Amino acid sequence: MEEPGLISVRTEVVLDVLVGSIAQAVAARMPEPLPPPVEAALPAGPAGRVARAGWHARREEEARFERAREKDVLLEAMLGGIAACSALAAREPLERPQPEDRRAITWRVPGPGGHVRHYLAERAIGELPVSERAPALKRDWVFGFLLACAPPEAVR
Repeated sequence: MEEPGLISVRTEVVLDVLVGSIAQAVAARMPEPLPPPVEAALPAGPAGRVARAGWHARREEEARFERAREKDVLLEAMLGGIAACSALAAREPLERPQPEDRRAITWRVPGPGGHVRHYLAERAIGELPVSERAPALKRDWVFGFLLACAPPEAVR
């Protein structure tokens, strides 16, 4: 990889070590209450469960990675409210995004990167009953994730 701040890693290692451990931590966090405005913004049913996992995934990133706690003024401006988070999530590619894909907001957020987040979303969707699984639920995961990234005053 040629971009600064990116390193090449083996997918199997990412899935086994990083994604697996974050997914376990997210599962442990799922019963925790979210701020009332966030709870109110989440969709009902499977989409809401997946969005909740996205929220908790971001909180887990912030707990684990110093880089994930860094502020990005442009990103915070982009996430100026629930509607903005929803619009950006709706653009996220359903397939594993590449770092240069301008639609992939998951690469814009400081932290482990869009590939890790893609696999976390897939894992969250895979935990649903088979009849409720759908690739488009990835965007609900990203919506919850972005709500966790937004400045608190923007999600009211």
